[in-house]
Amino acid sequence: MRKMAVLAVLLVGLAACSSNSNGGGGGGGTRPLSTAKLSILQPTSGQTVGGKDVEVKLSLQGGTITKVVTTNIKPNVGHIHLRLDGKTITILGSLDDHIRNVKAGQHILEAEYVASDHLPFRKDILSAVTFMAK
Repeated sequence: MRKMAVLAVLLVGLAACSSNSNGGGGGGGTRPLSTAKLSILQPTSGQTVGGKDVEVKLSLQGGTITKVVTTNIKPNVGHIHLRLDGKTITILGSLDDHIRNVKAGQHILEAEYVASDHLPFRKDILSAVTFMAK
């Protein structure tokens, strides 16, 4: 029982250290709140994609994509992280991409708009779809 209590305290401490409420610009404080909206246009949720290559098209409204990595973060300037089945596969500098050699089966594609320091904004900007690859 004591081990479980110690483990619970450690987990709470780790969660506090990795919280979105700190960081940003190296001076502490809160993460910026972005008003950007991100959507996955292609593939669509439930779509069956033929072949091993999947074309990805995104829409970003109210935000700007930058290739610059900096701790001088701004609310609507950032990067897009693209994940397939929970694994980050690329960091996009545009709104279009091709995922090559996708295995047959059902997949979850996630796109997340993050600040230019690669950390999430105060409120996550995330879009996800499920699709089937043949």
